[in-house]
Amino acid sequence: MTTSAPFMRAAAGERRLKLFLWGDSGAGKTTLALQFPSPAVIDLEGGTEHYGADFTFDVLKATTADEIAAAVDWLLANEHDFRTLVIDPITVYWDALQAKWSDIFLRRNKGSKGHRLEYYAFQAKDWMTIKAEWKELVRKLIALDMNVIVTARQKVLYADQGFMRAVGETFDGEKSLPYLFDSILRLYRDDSGRHMAETLKDRSGKLPHGHFEVGYDRLERALGKESLARPAETVRLVSEEQLVRLRILIAESDIISRVLDERLAAYGASRLEDLSAENATLIIEKLEAAARAKGTPAPTPVQEDSHAES
Repeated sequence: MTTSAPFMRAAAGERRLKLFLWGDSGAGKTTLALQFPSPAVIDLEGGTEHYGADFTFDVLKATTADEIAAAVDWLLANEHDFRTLVIDPITVYWDALQAKWSDIFLRRNKGSKGHRLEYYAFQAKDWMTIKAEWKELVRKLIALDMNVIVTARQKVLYADQGFMRAVGETFDGEKSLPYLFDSILRLYRDDSGRHMAETLKDRSGKLPHGHFEVGYDRLERALGKESLARPAETVRLVSEEQLVRLRILIAESDIISRVLDERLAAYGASRLEDLSAENATLIIEKLEAAARAKGTPAPTPVQEDSHAES
């Protein structure tokens, strides 16, 4: 018996810019980020203090992981005139997140091997909790209908083998960062003092290849002025109730992993958790319709909590 496909074709749309900038002090990360349209800046180390006279932007000087998460939640759920979110630098968020959980574990896990009276040494299982909160922030940044510019400090890269043998430079932050952004530029200054960039990753296919002299005008021409400046729309992320329904429906269907990945990608998601609530609803409806066509009773819908996180 032929049944209808459990997914519908996603509407074509221009994906918002998700850009990761890293480089040494003075490479121009903050200056470049502030030139993107209508920026809201989460300033984690006072890097924007000297730019108020040169650029127009709104700023939140945050010091804790919870302040950062709350700001991103606000941008997701509320109408506003911002077009770009800048987090400068994400290095400090990663440090703040570890500090948050170190304090929590110090109070909570007094019988743990990691408890050192005045400080806490993370145990292997503790990193699951820390990484879960990190991934939740990244999930929201990806879903955010804004340009997202995240900067990171540069640090020395050491060889895996050999004691403290420097082999180059890398970013300072959580190691999965390069996998999470569509575009990555390493910024530096050449011997003549020019501001340069090296394209390390570019899923858009629009950025210059290799090394090039960087400036906002050049990036705007490459990425499209209208695309960068278009208004943001509020986004409600997939709820826990929707995730439960999706997992049950998928488990009871004939969808193989490869096909599921392809279908999610059509909605701009790599995992179920990356879906918007609207797209999750569309997929649930299609899966339930396919189940009815096959004569398989669909799982009883779970009542969504009206106060679920958006």
